[in-house]
Amino acid sequence: MSEESKPAVLAAMGANFAIAAGKLVAGVLTGSAAMLAEAGHSFADTVNQVFLLVGINLSNAAADEKHPHGYGKEAFFWSFLAAIFIFVAGAAFSFYEGIRTLIHPHPHERSHTELAIAFGVLGMAFIFELASFAIAIRGLLRGARRRNWSIVRYIRQSPDLTTKTVFFEDGAALTGLALAALGLFLSQSTGDESWDGIASVGIGVVLTIVAFLLGLQARNLLIGASAGKEVRDAIDDCLRGFPEVERVVRLLTMQLGAHAVLVNGELQLRRNITLDEAEDLLRRLDAQLAEGVPEVVDTFWELRGP
Repeated sequence: MSEESKPAVLAAMGANFAIAAGKLVAGVLTGSAAMLAEAGHSFADTVNQVFLLVGINLSNAAADEKHPHGYGKEAFFWSFLAAIFIFVAGAAFSFYEGIRTLIHPHPHERSHTELAIAFGVLGMAFIFELASFAIAIRGLLRGARRRNWSIVRYIRQSPDLTTKTVFFEDGAALTGLALAALGLFLSQSTGDESWDGIASVGIGVVLTIVAFLLGLQARNLLIGASAGKEVRDAIDDCLRGFPEVERVVRLLTMQLGAHAVLVNGELQLRRNITLDEAEDLLRRLDAQLAEGVPEVVDTFWELRGP
């Protein structure tokens, strides 16, 4: 996971840090609520990339006595924190700036220089965010091709939250930039600062939706989601390929990480077998699963006689 996700995370972090500083300067110069909301959004995204990098590094730690199944869920936890931070530091600040402007729409006399700086910052931010977004999409496409899925299905079902978080953040950032530019343009054209406030509220709505979607996916994985249907079917097909196995009585799976699955199964055998034969069967089962379903990293089997 780290090799796929790190380029997208690092690209997003560098872009967001530079963009946040530019937006803050432009927001202070123009007094635009939407620009200040966008500055808060970019600062929040920068912190989120740090969260994601921490999650990537910690999730690669080897299993130990305290965590015998490894630390793969660290990535889920830090992605969940990123979703919360998007709402707390991004959406909430955007709502505050927008509502404050709508309640007290003080007119701002913006010079041509200030406007040029503001729109220039927005334009450069859009270019940086678009480049980061392209890297995130490439990461999603690689993951989708590996599973032979469409990119839409990968976004909906993949347990790789790190890359998906960057994708959603960059998508929200591009939408927010468009809203900020539109709000500033309409405010300047009409002389009504309410447009700027509406744009800021709109940015808050976008960030809330993104935080909610990411939070739901992270929650599902943190509380012990099973592996995807294709992985479960592949495991079941593999088990049924052994002549000793009459039927799979029970098959439980849990997603331990983006590419790690725990399997707990109960198998009914066609005949009674000796202890040595049982040990040999389990070795062959695990070897076949490791080859055919590489996501499986831990297995626990219970054998039942005829």
